[in-house]
Amino acid sequence: MKTLCTTLIFMLSLSFTSNAQWFDSDQWELNGYLKYLGSYSELNKGFFPPESQASLQSSTFDQQIHNRINLKYYRGHWSAALSMRNRLFQGNSPQQGSAFSDVLDQDPGLMDLSFLYWESDEIILHTIFDRAWVQYEKGQASIRLGRQRINWGITGIFNPNDILNQYNFFDFDYEERPGADALRILMYPDYSSQLELVLSPAEQIAQSTAAIRYRNNSLIYDLQGILAYYQENITAGGGWAGSIWQLGFKGEFNYYWPLADQQNEAFVFSTDIDYVFANGIYISAGYLFNNSAPSAGGIGDFGNLGAGQVLSPKNPFIFQQTAVFNANYAFNPLFSATAAIMYSPDANSTIIFPSLSYSLGTNLDLLLAGQFFVSDNPIEEDRWQSLVSAGFVRLKWSF
Repeated sequence: MKTLCTTLIFMLSLSFTSNAQWFDSDQWELNGYLKYLGSYSELNKGFFPPESQASLQSSTFDQQIHNRINLKYYRGHWSAALSMRNRLFQGNSPQQGSAFSDVLDQDPGLMDLSFLYWESDEIILHTIFDRAWVQYEKGQASIRLGRQRINWGITGIFNPNDILNQYNFFDFDYEERPGADALRILMYPDYSSQLELVLSPAEQIAQSTAAIRYRNNSLIYDLQGILAYYQENITAGGGWAGSIWQLGFKGEFNYYWPLADQQNEAFVFSTDIDYVFANGIYISAGYLFNNSAPSAGGIGDFGNLGAGQVLSPKNPFIFQQTAVFNANYAFNPLFSATAAIMYSPDANSTIIFPSLSYSLGTNLDLLLAGQFFVSDNPIEEDRWQSLVSAGFVRLKWSF
């Protein structure tokens, strides 16, 4: 209990340093948030062989306290950023031992900026720096070195073009999304085009990524093309964003040619359309084709969609074909609702993701969310059963 109290005081003290006098300078910028996230989930053991059911928990409860600090510095042509996530876990997750903490403590970057301060059956305290970069900018060019977010995706949920920073759509508590350790050179040849060069090294040279992206505007469409070496693959792709009549129309794709015998060719394609009604209702519909996923359905990989886990851009989802429908409506400036539905003919699987958001006051927000995974049960040979149902409540104070 003493450790828990000390940790909470430490997180709060970091948050309140935003009022420190030495940050009043125009050269510095400090912000972040403090969040509480509670979750409860129910698992249908009938999806698993009888011999493994005894080791599974039918219901789990977790609590998380999450503090984020973003620090930026500006001076002339130079700028720098440092961002950290401090998280305290309590509940069933710490009871999993290394099965949970080892995944949590993984840092996929070239530098290991993940720190596991405290680990027990009751509490885990973890910090990771997901932004740490320095940038020089002059004229129509900039150079940035360090851990950074490099977002090349265009479509709403699935992003085949995002070869450096794939994210997990179901990890809704991580709005900033992961970063990559990279050298990034950005140039603007003219007012309508952009050229970007990225090198993201790895400890094993073969697992590095080197990529080039060119963007331009032509015929009222934003277009981009990508050519890269990605972890023993050559990949080429492209994307577009524009409109058809009153509908927004976007798409992107990548094809992979492996350079190693143990890998296979892959093609990933995503597209969506969206529309905003006069009353403010926003809707979108999309489609993903991912030939790296198992053709018979990947319900055994549902666990890979958990918070903190990110799939590969070469295999960004557990199904080959997935249709997505998303809707959002703000009832008033304080209260809004969102719902996403995914359906895959592979294993006849459906995922439902509703949420409600309400502003309780200045910089204080409440979120209620659910995630429901429904699929055909291959063990019991029964159709349309609930695999996992989860509910979340989150309170967020921003500073």
